Amino acid sequence: TRAMNTVLLVDDEIEICELLCAMLKRTGVECTTAYSLEEGRKAIKEHDFDAVFLDVNLPDGLGYQLIPEIRSKMPNASCIAISAMDSERSNALKAGADTFLAKPFNRQDIFTKIKDLGFQA
Repeated sequence: TRAMNTVLLVDDEIEICELLCAMLKRTGVECTTAYSLEEGRKAIKEHDFDAVFLDVNLPDGLGYQLIPEIRSKMPNASCIAISAMDSERSNALKAGADTFLAKPFNRQDIFTKIKDLGFQA
């Protein structure tokens, strides 16, 4: 297993970002939030992350469009696609996401996914 120290959350729903950050911070994870594809792109250029949570539907595009940029800069980062539409699961996985998390999710869902990806939780 490896430590998950830094996470980027890309979601236009501020409440989702706050909820995820609160859950992750309790385990010592440092969270960065971005509320659009463009903000996510900027964060990826400026910082390295162990994992990136990507909302599928953002105001300026699809979250998984960031996966090629994440892979080229941070090849070991895990990409977790999140969406309320389970129909997006196969698109996100085809686009290169490591896993998919359906909204609404709870604390147990988050930590199960994190462990499945090989992180300590």
